[in-house]
Amino acid sequence: MRHHTPNALRFARRLAACGVASLLVLPLLGCRTNPRYDVLEAELRTRERELADARAALDQSRNLLRAYEASQSRGGAAPAAGGGPFLPVKEIALARGTGGVDEDAAPGDEGLMVVIVPKDEDGSAVKVPARAHIAAWEVSPAGLKTPIGSWELSSDKLRRTWKSGLISTGYFVALPWQTPPSTDRVRIAVRLVTTDGRTYEADRDVSVKPPLMAAPRAPGAPRVPSPLPPDTEELPPPAPVERGARFLTPEKQ
Repeated sequence: MRHHTPNALRFARRLAACGVASLLVLPLLGCRTNPRYDVLEAELRTRERELADARAALDQSRNLLRAYEASQSRGGAAPAAGGGPFLPVKEIALARGTGGVDEDAAPGDEGLMVVIVPKDEDGSAVKVPARAHIAAWEVSPAGLKTPIGSWELSSDKLRRTWKSGLISTGYFVALPWQTPPSTDRVRIAVRLVTTDGRTYEADRDVSVKPPLMAAPRAPGAPRVPSPLPPDTEELPPPAPVERGARFLTPEKQ
């Protein structure tokens, strides 16, 4: 019977190859526990975030360009005089979060929170320079509307109210009552006028908690002193606004 002797040279080559492979793999495994690897990984995550932000800015620029081209092809609104930018707003909406605000221990809401969201052609919130007019009415159970407030916000004041959140992104405008409502239903109307001269309107009914009305003074009870300091003149109620946003007084040209 013929026996094959092992090839010592081939065995040695295989052993050397396995040793070299082990030497190459061990440093790589060691890198995963090296603090320098954590630093590189954190740097990579930072670069990925910067790339995502750059892509978002690029997408916004492309949306601006598409909106401008679409406006020109439709013969619509042109850029503002003086070379101002064309603002890609299709409509505005009153988003979630619009309603009464109650931040103290007293019963009832202290005012309103109005969340104004300008939207572009894709329905995404877009921050644009604009001024706003907001009006509010209390709505009786019979459907009658009584004006309870009217507010004007300049573009500078409105700009500072912009917030980005998980639920809503837009202008979060906090407004104290001018006249507290006596019902739990309030109609809010908003007109937004952008710096390129275009006007957008929206309205919405919201539920609020009206402040408790003061109980009438019993006969012979001492008069409660006024909380206002002496010689303070109380302002008259706001000028009435008759109807909702679609019927607000047109802007003066």
